Amino acid sequence: MKYYILLSVFFTGVFGFAGEYSEKDLKRLSRSVEIAGVRTDTVKNDDREKSELIEVNTFQDQDEKAGFQIRMVVELTDKQKKTYLVEVAGNQKEGRDSEYTGEDYWELRIPYGDLESVKISGYAIQYGIMDDGTFVLLAEEFDDVDSIEELKARTSFPFPGRVRLSYSYMYDDAREGEEQTVYEAVKLIK
Repeated sequence: MKYYILLSVFFTGVFGFAGEYSEKDLKRLSRSVEIAGVRTDTVKNDDREKSELIEVNTFQDQDEKAGFQIRMVVELTDKQKKTYLVEVAGNQKEGRDSEYTGEDYWELRIPYGDLESVKISGYAIQYGIMDDGTFVLLAEEFDDVDSIEELKARTSFPFPGRVRLSYSYMYDDAREGEEQTVYEAVKLIK
């Protein structure tokens, strides 16, 4: 993983990539960003409709002002072993509280309605920044696959339903003396 980051930084310097971030900035960012955890679950809403849920916890240096982006490719498998592909991307919201802690939570909710017993059977998550229109990968996490390409090769049928990506971040509330959370919906890029 770190090998790929170093290669991208190397090629950026060699070919004179004219982005917002210098080679030094990208190295610093790659050391300060991590996908701290991923959790999957099946949940029901108030109407007892089931959804598959994938939650991703990310950390970065709390002083970092870069606009981070998450990309998720998720494979779902139903009882008949038919697979579906969900592919989404979303940007971190701008204008976070000044006491931002650097801790973010991303939630992808996949309601499956009439489909019977759908489960998450694999995923690929990438977290990075956009630099002059190019996605720069800083951290990634996989489950039951080794790459996004492998996941897309084994699952090409798009999931027929609508999905929702939401984002929340933690900040220190000096008035309350505790951490608070701000929740926001994310406009999907893909």
